Amino acid sequence: MGQISPEPEYDGEVQPGETVDFPDVPPLALPFAVPSGAGEPLGEEQATTINYMVSHQLQELTMDETAKKHEPPSNCELLKVPTVNPVIWGQMGPGMRSQEIKIQRILKLLAACITVFARTMDGGYVTRTHQEALGLLCNTHFEINCLRKRAIRPTINPRYAALCKAANIQPPDLLFGADLTKQVKEINEDAKTMSLMRPMMPGRPLKRKYPYRTTSAGLHQGQVGP
Repeated sequence: MGQISPEPEYDGEVQPGETVDFPDVPPLALPFAVPSGAGEPLGEEQATTINYMVSHQLQELTMDETAKKHEPPSNCELLKVPTVNPVIWGQMGPGMRSQEIKIQRILKLLAACITVFARTMDGGYVTRTHQEALGLLCNTHFEINCLRKRAIRPTINPRYAALCKAANIQPPDLLFGADLTKQVKEINEDAKTMSLMRPMMPGRPLKRKYPYRTTSAGLHQGQVGP
């Protein structure tokens, strides 16, 4: 059996098809090892700090004050937390409003986190790990806004449920966009157009009416036989 070349040192970035030499996996078994869902371990102090922070509620006031120190950059207006359009907010019950306010607060904390991380990269060398981290953070921001719309959907008339679908680009100021009235008009116009179409029962073929019906004897109704 030939000599096995040593695996390259793990640097936190795995290329497609590259294997990583984890201590608990024999070298020959690496290509067939099932990923455990855990990456390379951090330093003991870092790991202990992270485990504590994610398992304990930190001081709310301290978190809010920290977030205020890191307001979104003036040229990153999409990091701002969009508010609910007034016409929709007025129809939301107290419970849903309370939930929405809590989600907005979480988004503000996340926006501050993105701002801090982005400033550490500004003007410096950006690695692929930085890019991936920024992508994960920003996509979380987008997904939370999508969840906000879904949570508000029960308040909206079912006819306008399409307003709660995820947008390709999230508007910066209002959750449902500044052109909400225009969107409602377009939905109404589409509904008028669809009403012109004759509805068909699913699974039932269209019946055609004929002036005469063929009998079992092969004669048309009303025809006199020989």
